[in-house]
Amino acid sequence: MHKFAVLTERAVQICAALAALAFFTSGAVYLYLGRWTVTHYDYWWQYDLNRTWLETALLKVNNHSLFFPSLLWLADLRFFRGDQLPLFIAGAALLVITASLLLTPVWHDKTVGLTAKIMSTLVVIVGNFWMGRATITTSGGFNCENSLAMAAAALAFLLLPTMCARPTRSLPATVIVVCAGFVASFSCAEGLATWPTLVLLAWCLRPPRYSLELLALAGLTAAIIFILLPPHDVYPLLATFFSRSLPSMVYGSVVWLCRLLGSPFSHAVFAWWPNKFYVHLVKSSGLAEASGAVGLVLALLVILLQIVRRNTEKSSLEFTGVALIAFSLFAMALVVIGRTEYFHFPPSKVFGHPGYFFWSTLFWSGLLLVAIRRAESKQWLRWPIYLAALALPVLVFPKHYKEGLFRRQIRSEAESSATSLVNGVRCDERQIGILSGAVGRAEAVYHRAEELRARRLDMFADGLQDWIGLGDTDLFGGRQKPEGLKGWCGVVALGQCDNGAPAARVLGQVSKHRSLIPKTLVIVDPTGVVRGVAHSSSTSQFINYAFYLGKLSPLSTDRFVGYIRDYNPQLQYAVRSADDGILSEEKIPVQRWFGSQ
Repeated sequence: MHKFAVLTERAVQICAALAALAFFTSGAVYLYLGRWTVTHYDYWWQYDLNRTWLETALLKVNNHSLFFPSLLWLADLRFFRGDQLPLFIAGAALLVITASLLLTPVWHDKTVGLTAKIMSTLVVIVGNFWMGRATITTSGGFNCENSLAMAAAALAFLLLPTMCARPTRSLPATVIVVCAGFVASFSCAEGLATWPTLVLLAWCLRPPRYSLELLALAGLTAAIIFILLPPHDVYPLLATFFSRSLPSMVYGSVVWLCRLLGSPFSHAVFAWWPNKFYVHLVKSSGLAEASGAVGLVLALLVILLQIVRRNTEKSSLEFTGVALIAFSLFAMALVVIGRTEYFHFPPSKVFGHPGYFFWSTLFWSGLLLVAIRRAESKQWLRWPIYLAALALPVLVFPKHYKEGLFRRQIRSEAESSATSLVNGVRCDERQIGILSGAVGRAEAVYHRAEELRARRLDMFADGLQDWIGLGDTDLFGGRQKPEGLKGWCGVVALGQCDNGAPAARVLGQVSKHRSLIPKTLVIVDPTGVVRGVAHSSSTSQFINYAFYLGKLSPLSTDRFVGYIRDYNPQLQYAVRSADDGILSEEKIPVQRWFGSQ
């Protein structure tokens, strides 16, 4: 019987380790292939190229101070011409650093066995690399903001016991903890939750009184600086929040908090349903509020127990779990206060937004870490908790997969929209919605796009827009060679140029020798003058079937999208590949038909 128990535990360890590896691998692939490659969402406003670095860094955006992450994307604009890849790499690195900082105390905990440590690793990896957080993690800019705050907070939590345990020799740890708190506070508004979390954790560690006072003073200083930063919109925000009656304020805040905490759970559960039922179930079921309420009660019990016992130093695993729970609760409370002007909207539209999953998933990760630690000393609870941890990646995988698929297709459509801007062709409403996050923001996108074009940044950095109007003998010095270009293409929609002239959208599929898909193509008129450029988006068949089950849309696998300026339906246009500074001798005629392929 003893041998069977040992073999069972070893099998569970192997399963958990393989599940963690598989989830990390799939998450990394989905993130990389689904990442934003062009300017998007709030950055159409945040990329104010007429301000100095310091002015931009000091300015609050949507009640967030983005001082430290703004230095990253300003450096990207300056040194990498607005290429989104360096920002994505920085954000992904911060995500990995966060997971590493959270796992360091787990693996140094001598009060738990190997199985508990492996289970905790699985929980942390799923919590950090779940694609339910993709609204944030696929964006290099957003990920830098949120992951920098979380990594700084995790570093502060890691060194806090050292600061509290050895007050006479803890100056370096104290400096790092305080500095990390400031970095978190001025990376995004949720980072301000670091300070009450540090004070709470320090209280549980029984430090000297002056350590608590130092943390409280540093937190107060950070809050004052935050309030004083322009624009000064904190006072009206607080006035709006406290203008309601006390019962209404308390009830509404608790409901919204439960919705924030429970939304990842409801999205993960209903992702098992067909897509046509998914949105309705998420909005109308009430599962988010119910699961959030259960989680909130459990979290308060854990925190109150720690406040009374003050013994978190006994287990660094439990300490990490409590830190994640408290930090997430404080962060979500800040979200409720910061979004008080949206209280008249349906809760699922604001407080169920996937952008907040970045923080609320950490809340559930913290609860599971505490449960794993508590189960270590209770034999009857041990295996149910372990099985729950093993079931976690299975429960959340449908949402993980569907979001990975969705993000890859959104990337292709965003690149198609960027190609429209490069050609100087107006985007349709769907394209504007993809780029900016909402319809009705076309003028803001066009205005910023002109600034990016003038400075040759982002989608304009390669200068493809300069090719339009050149003859094929002038482009690349007339260099041409046989490429074995073959395929088909045609006009699928008509549009309008930025000067009011007619335009056409071209969709097609082409390949070169050895079935290679050209990345960049040009569309020429009968005289050989370039009238537009096109961009292809390709994904290997192996990746498509191994990670996306073969369900990627043609636009994401082997199609290209281009535009024709000053379109004349009486002319015969043709497509030529233009990779590596060489035009293909072959031409693919553009058919005059409408309708998607």
